[in-house]
Amino acid sequence: MEPVPRLSRPSLAQRLPRRITERVPHRVTRYALAGGVFAVIAVITVVAALVLRSVVSAQERRLLNERAAELSAYLNASGQQTAAQLTAVGEATVARGAPDRLFHSLATALVTQGRTVAVAQLKGGHFVTIAADGKLATVGQRIPPATEALFRRALAKHGMVFSLYRDGAVKRYVQAVPVAARAPTLAFATGLLPAKPTTVPTTKTSPYRELDVAIYVGTQATDSALILINGARPDPDAHPVHVLAAIGVDQVLIVTAAHAPLVGSFTHAVPWLVLAGGLLLAVLVALLVHVLARRREYALKLVEQRTRAMHQAQLAAEAANRSKSEFLSRMSHELRTPLNAVLGFSQLLELDDLSTDQEQSVRQITRGGRHLLDLINEILDISQIETGMLALSPEAVPVRALIAETLDLLRSLAAERGITLLSDGMPPGRPAYVFADRQRLKQILLNLVGNGIKYNREGGTVSITCVEPTGGTLRIQVTDTGPGIAPEHFELLFTPFERLGAERTTIEGTGIGLALSRRLADVMGGALGVESTPGRGSTFWVEFPVVEGPVDRLERLGEVGDAPAAMPVAADRPAILHVEDNLANIQLVERVLAQRPGVRLIPAMQGRLGLELARQHHPVLVLLDLNLADVGGEEVLRALRDDPVTATIPVVIISADAMPRQVQRLLSAGATAYLTKPIDVRQLLELVDRALATGADEPAAAGHASRPAP
Repeated sequence: MEPVPRLSRPSLAQRLPRRITERVPHRVTRYALAGGVFAVIAVITVVAALVLRSVVSAQERRLLNERAAELSAYLNASGQQTAAQLTAVGEATVARGAPDRLFHSLATALVTQGRTVAVAQLKGGHFVTIAADGKLATVGQRIPPATEALFRRALAKHGMVFSLYRDGAVKRYVQAVPVAARAPTLAFATGLLPAKPTTVPTTKTSPYRELDVAIYVGTQATDSALILINGARPDPDAHPVHVLAAIGVDQVLIVTAAHAPLVGSFTHAVPWLVLAGGLLLAVLVALLVHVLARRREYALKLVEQRTRAMHQAQLAAEAANRSKSEFLSRMSHELRTPLNAVLGFSQLLELDDLSTDQEQSVRQITRGGRHLLDLINEILDISQIETGMLALSPEAVPVRALIAETLDLLRSLAAERGITLLSDGMPPGRPAYVFADRQRLKQILLNLVGNGIKYNREGGTVSITCVEPTGGTLRIQVTDTGPGIAPEHFELLFTPFERLGAERTTIEGTGIGLALSRRLADVMGGALGVESTPGRGSTFWVEFPVVEGPVDRLERLGEVGDAPAAMPVAADRPAILHVEDNLANIQLVERVLAQRPGVRLIPAMQGRLGLELARQHHPVLVLLDLNLADVGGEEVLRALRDDPVTATIPVVIISADAMPRQVQRLLSAGATAYLTKPIDVRQLLELVDRALATGADEPAAAGHASRPAP
């Protein structure tokens, strides 16, 4: 066997040159990388500064164009307003034959602006003033030739004309509008301008304080046509903007330039700040690159690992969320299907003649089925809250009515258990409305009062009261005389399926109601809490923001007046059906429609009742809320459109949900219009007027006549 050759180890003299040759390229690479980074950032900084300077200049120019367009629109609107006022003055004079109180009343707005208002008519081949008001007012005077030529041009062009001419040491301007009459008639306004153009100084409150503006009559910027200067005359070297504005059939030229930066002085300095900051940043980054080059590979590996972990965590979370949604959807379907048979057949069995034992057994089956159905519904509600899919319709909810409705629904349960229900209601003078989803707030109150009844002592009481609002919120308290709850168990109350030992008793419950109620309160902008002393009962409270009632709000804004005296409702008057389960909103619509005494309002507080009333009365318009107690408003709309009797009745959706997708979806489903709460009274009245006009043009035959949508 041959001996293994022994490898010789390089000496220090041999190893030293190799280390030097390995390190030198790395150092050169680091310095080259740092220098390259500095050069790149410096170039980018310079380019960015130049681009920013160009952007600032372009923005300055765009703002100047926009301000000039605003001035043009303002002058155009002002000219239209003056034309309308002059037309009204002329028509009043033609109608009444001589200047009277109406003429002077209409001319007052123009005269107070320093103008003289007059009406001229062609008599004997010349125009003569027949009515006048103002500083230069004269009646019966012949119109000067220059003004008469302007009048003839106004008659020829059938619109308002504007002219400026010199009258001695001053300039005179004239605006004339033709008026419909047997003889050629014009209404005109005239006034004097100084020989030198009026200069309006800019102030801090002026909307055009950054601008120099000159206004000329016609399309040429000549001194003879100059009317007004704002600030100073625009400098031609500043590249001013020239815009034409229409005054009737004539035009004026607006020349605009900026005497101060429109985008702000700081914005003009931004390019230079970017340049200085970028160069400083380039130096710092170059130093950091040199220091961090050795850790580059490690940092990249670490980032890659973390990115991969985050991506995997995101995929796992998305998969878990999909699995949860699929599970809940499947669970709802798979459980509701057999529950439908269980509850259906158990209710059919209750109708048969059963023995006492059989009747108790069937009753237990029905009770257990309903308990399981409630559990499914509450779990799905919690799931919808967590995924953000819970549909809410917040509005002004009347507290008194909701408390009374809640207690009415639970009186039979309280009577079975010997519990007395008490309500202090809402003391006079306190706010009566809170901002919440009515059905969800009712669900919370039913849960709190229902728990107060179930977990109470025999012969106890449950009281519901409203506490003086603080900080813009109203607190509703539900107090029972039950055994109470220890403070250390307060948070467990709001944990799903936690019943604090009640599951070992005969008291029915799911342990989800309080958890669901708190989450509902949170998503509606409210709060829910508890106060309790063992042995002395518990108080559960819920708070929501206080708001004005719909009628009070519109009365404060002056959009509805006092309600007129009651009038007998004639059966042959056009009917409007209002499907809404909120009494305050029904009262609001009643007050609004009181402005239209020719209609009768038919309220319906349930969706199914609304469908029956629509088939029976065939109204000219249906006002439909989406959030109804029995069936959804969308289902009611679909039923109205599917029924040939009601298919063509216009339906206006009224809802607090203003999401564009929701609006578009319901309009595509057949709604005529979509109004959001709070209601725009004028818009609602316009829809009513259109529906009434359509109904009057095409009256429906008796029975199943159809009405086209407005």
